[in-house]
Amino acid sequence: MATPNPNWPLVEEAWGPYWQPYGGLISANRWSEITSRVRGTVSQNRGRQYELDQVRAGELRFSLDATDGVFDPSNAASPFAGRVLPMIPVRRRAQWPPTINRLSQGQATGGDVGGWPLGSLDFTSTQVASDTGTGSVATDATAYRGGRVLQFPVPSTATAGQRIVQTSEPAGEAGATYTVQMRVRNVTPGTTVQVKAHVGWYLTPAGAATAYAYGATTTLTGSATAAWTQITCTATLPANALAINVGASVAAAPAATVTVQVDEWQLEKNASASAWVQPGTWYPLYGGFIERWPQSWTDPKYALVNPVATDTFAAFSQLTLQGAFGQEVTARGLRFMYTLSDPQGSTVAADATGQCPPAIVTNSASGSASLTFGTQITSASAGGAYTGAPGTVCTITGQYPGSGLQGGLTYLSLSQGSVTGPANPAEWIRMIAFRWTGGAISPAANIWVCQDGNTNPSANSHTTLYLDSSGHLNLTVASPTTNAGTFAAYPATNLADGNWHLVVFGYSASSSYVVLSVDGSPNAFPAAPSTAAPTGLISDVIGGYVDPRLGNTAYYAWQGDLSYATEFQSSVAASIDSPALTTMYNAWKNALAGESTDSRYNRVLYWAGYNGGKSVQTGRTTAMGPAAAGTVLQLLQDIVTTEGGAHYVDRAGNVVFKSRADRYNATTSAYTFGDGPGELPYEPGFGTDFDLTRVANIVTAAQPGGQPFTARDSTSINQYFPHTATRTINSQSALEVQDAANYLLSRYRQPATRVTSLTLNPAANPALWPVCLSLELGMRVTVNRRRADGSLISLACFVENIQTDMARDTARWVLQLSPVDTTPYGLFASFHTSLNGSPAAGVTSITINAGADNTNPAAAQLGQGQQLVLGLGTANQETVTVQSVGTTTAGWTTAVITLTAATVSAHTAGDTVCEPLPAGVTDPTTWDNVAKFDAAAFSY
Repeated sequence: MATPNPNWPLVEEAWGPYWQPYGGLISANRWSEITSRVRGTVSQNRGRQYELDQVRAGELRFSLDATDGVFDPSNAASPFAGRVLPMIPVRRRAQWPPTINRLSQGQATGGDVGGWPLGSLDFTSTQVASDTGTGSVATDATAYRGGRVLQFPVPSTATAGQRIVQTSEPAGEAGATYTVQMRVRNVTPGTTVQVKAHVGWYLTPAGAATAYAYGATTTLTGSATAAWTQITCTATLPANALAINVGASVAAAPAATVTVQVDEWQLEKNASASAWVQPGTWYPLYGGFIERWPQSWTDPKYALVNPVATDTFAAFSQLTLQGAFGQEVTARGLRFMYTLSDPQGSTVAADATGQCPPAIVTNSASGSASLTFGTQITSASAGGAYTGAPGTVCTITGQYPGSGLQGGLTYLSLSQGSVTGPANPAEWIRMIAFRWTGGAISPAANIWVCQDGNTNPSANSHTTLYLDSSGHLNLTVASPTTNAGTFAAYPATNLADGNWHLVVFGYSASSSYVVLSVDGSPNAFPAAPSTAAPTGLISDVIGGYVDPRLGNTAYYAWQGDLSYATEFQSSVAASIDSPALTTMYNAWKNALAGESTDSRYNRVLYWAGYNGGKSVQTGRTTAMGPAAAGTVLQLLQDIVTTEGGAHYVDRAGNVVFKSRADRYNATTSAYTFGDGPGELPYEPGFGTDFDLTRVANIVTAAQPGGQPFTARDSTSINQYFPHTATRTINSQSALEVQDAANYLLSRYRQPATRVTSLTLNPAANPALWPVCLSLELGMRVTVNRRRADGSLISLACFVENIQTDMARDTARWVLQLSPVDTTPYGLFASFHTSLNGSPAAGVTSITINAGADNTNPAAAQLGQGQQLVLGLGTANQETVTVQSVGTTTAGWTTAVITLTAATVSAHTAGDTVCEPLPAGVTDPTTWDNVAKFDAAAFSY
């Protein structure tokens, strides 16, 4: 086996033919290594050019030797035939320092290294599993190496072939030979157990391991201080192996329950076991999905496939979401959704999910009436409409609305389109939005009715949703044998008020309840018999009661507007709980206005069906405006713009959202690059720029479609001419929108020195490898440069873009950087000033000089009940309490403070007056140099 180059990391390039694409999931195990096939330069790019730009999708480009046709999608003889597909996951990672041991540090050392906590093994973080019981990290004074071991129970019920310990991480290369070794022992006295090392492989996508090779069987005799035994196994993976599995297995069922310990574990690409070494740290470099598989031929025989991979943001840029309500409902799983926003003159209502036939506009046997599409959303009173779903609605007016008289009705027939009641009568939930515009109801106005054709009233199976004469919403559910009864919505209020209402209704035989929720009401699950499933239904209509037993005669007709006639999939009906009801209503009513930025970010990921890893910080904008429609990436970017934060896909393929606090709390740099002692070197060609690229001296921020708020700086305008910038800030707070404009003006009214780019060359400076491998977007770094006279240029920056190019003997990390804010943020600091005059002991008022802020009134800086220290650091120091503050105006020089009690000591003019300081702080000016916003100090 080749000895690793100590100056070059062990790089693993892998793809995931085992995995089906699944909503952005980058799995942590079961990968197929393709490093030996990589040719030429591997390039990847993530991030953005400037700090206000939109983050682009991260991209990975590389070339693979495909002369044997393994990666040709059209090659049916390929061992990976049918798996060379777009959106197959791909990853890169590197181990530093490089070793022959492919395992993680925690796996290899029994938890001594790698940061694993004591106690039960968490599979997600350790990638260690067991068939025989939950493993743990345990301390043991007689561990083979260090002070910790991996420990696993093996019960007497264990069977041969069960895995005592196993991992499918790292990647396994098809056709390569591997050797696994580990130290094992049995620490249960008076017992024995037979074990053997194994190497297994996966041949079936998403399936269990297909086959295993085993090492020699070893009998472990139990003792609290049992000797350690090394077990090994060597195997060659088949040419069509999708992933590897290594560990230790039960060779024969034990007679009694035992505890097996594992230490000094190693997996190497070799035909025999080498001396154990502790592996270096594995650093993720890229996680994404192969988007394209272009092929090329350099000569008639030599072929290359040149995959282009992108991260999750590329998929997000292609996926368009509906409005908040449609998306919130769709994400839960639908059988159908007739939005009823069809064009005027339509004769059918289309199913927006595309899964069911259209609902047919139909006339009753009693004659026609009125059904029109294209009605605008209106209401009888202000706030009575909904804003979370755009479009028009359907209006139905029967001949005798709300009456038991037989009359003409034009209605929507779902049954003519083959929908005859709920798909599963025992488990179903439907939804519809309605607005009654008729007069008094006597006795009922039916909204949605399903029924069978049984002419026996006592055996009639049906569901009926209707308003009664009091305007209360009712639901009846009956099977051919059981009448579940009539249920009134809670709260029982008059809903025939000319305003819009959303109702979710249904039935669950397994839970013995009906669902009847109006406008997000959580108390929506009254008990009902488990035998009331409405079976045998043949008629499913919206707009009134249409009796199929009497030739579709019509009664109890509707008058008003309807929209969003929906049925959820029966498999998700049970998940429509109280929080879901409230959320769906809020999405319909106001597009979820009032959410924080982190909640909205998580929600958009949920709507997008994202199943990958994520890290979402708590946002500082706590009440966003309505959620809009658009591509997922644009919606996420709009949230980030509102927050004033950042987002990106990290090196491992996880989506990351950072609040605006992340950068202003990053006060120290992770690394310092420079040309001085102890600084990390960078390549020649470094340069800076100082220009108007990002200058903005007239900044306008506005809520979407709302009032603009402007901040301007006359000095900057006079210096550089007007430079404008606009931002849409989707916050419900107008003051926050104004604050955003003020901040952007403060940040960009003057040019800032920018680093053009910074190139790192770890191939020439191996000490840079752990730095380059750990660099991440948004990280704060310092860049230093000495002038010829030795004076220092020092620039604090944030990493905005990382371009990596690696070949056999070259490596370049090129960083795009943005400057840290040129002025510090405002901080709350201690109020301090000095005495004006020399008050004697026993006085109840003092006069102070103006502090750093004489623009705001003194009463805005000092309040009743606030404590002050007089004569700080003198022998007469004492603490007093403010009763009131005299009136001052802008530009004030002194202020009179009335105290709640007389002073104890005399004080001298000029003595320090300040707020009480934290323990250990004796200087009230400690925070003055940072407690400023731009050039003006302030205190509240």
